[in-house]
Amino acid sequence: MAVLGGSVIGASTPVLSNFVLQRSVTRRELTNREIAQREELYSEFIQQGTLSYAKALSQSLDNLDEIVAMYALVNRIRLFASASVLEGAEAFVKKLVERFGEKNMSLDQMRSIALEQHADPLNDFALKCRAELRAIYASGNWKGA
Repeated sequence: MAVLGGSVIGASTPVLSNFVLQRSVTRRELTNREIAQREELYSEFIQQGTLSYAKALSQSLDNLDEIVAMYALVNRIRLFASASVLEGAEAFVKKLVERFGEKNMSLDQMRSIALEQHADPLNDFALKCRAELRAIYASGNWKGA
């Protein structure tokens, strides 16, 4: 009986160990993919938002494509981002819509505001994204590939 029990335990140990290892690898791969997806989407939002905001400073809204693109990105962010990041994205789009409704600025006015106020309408969003990504890294679910 003891020999049979030892054989069963000896034979099942590598199977169990392989299962645990594979599960850990799969979890790490899923987390890495989620992080990469978030980083890509947040970068896309920042890039599109910067271009749209610069356009809003100097031009009137000719069509709704700029705003529609930003709302589409917000809704993609809504799929998996934290409430804080989503709040930052929504606040930026609100600023963008308000800015399109205001009077256009000259280049001198834009330079003056940028130098005096250190205006960065996406700063809050970017900081919230960084905090969220750091929280994921710190949670222990993420291990570098």
